[in-house]
Amino acid sequence: MTVELDWLPPILMLSGTWEEIVTGLYAIFEKDFKQAKPKFQHYMVWWDQRVLPGQCYEEGFWHLISRDDKSTGERIPDFRRAERLPWCTPIITNSHDSAVKVWDYLEGKGQLRTYVWLEDGDYCIILEKLKRLVQPASMLITAFHVDGLSRRRNLRNKLAKRET
Repeated sequence: MTVELDWLPPILMLSGTWEEIVTGLYAIFEKDFKQAKPKFQHYMVWWDQRVLPGQCYEEGFWHLISRDDKSTGERIPDFRRAERLPWCTPIITNSHDSAVKVWDYLEGKGQLRTYVWLEDGDYCIILEKLKRLVQPASMLITAFHVDGLSRRRNLRNKLAKRET
């Protein structure tokens, strides 16, 4: 889908080796999250800062550019997700825009998660508000390209069953 919002940057054109692509993507992540320190509503946005053995980047970053491979349990590149990385922070900070759908949903495991969905752009961000903090914060769980009817249907079902 094509979406035109003055606050939304263009999708990236990814080229080069995976290592070159990841290096460029991480530069965007550093600028948009580490340096800009975005807020969702009045909550600081945090991410999983763990660096797993054999990796050189934080888990929170990997969840924005790769997806779980159900057959191997490994994370694999997701180019549709990665090319939209520059959208993540602007959508979070512009979540008040009528083009963005925002709702809380109680997951099956009991976590209350906030969905931030730019439906016309097929991009969804999932946050989880953190409790017991001096400063309110939301953990960035993941963000992804909504690729296909079943994913879209699943998000619409969660929206219909949102917490009020």
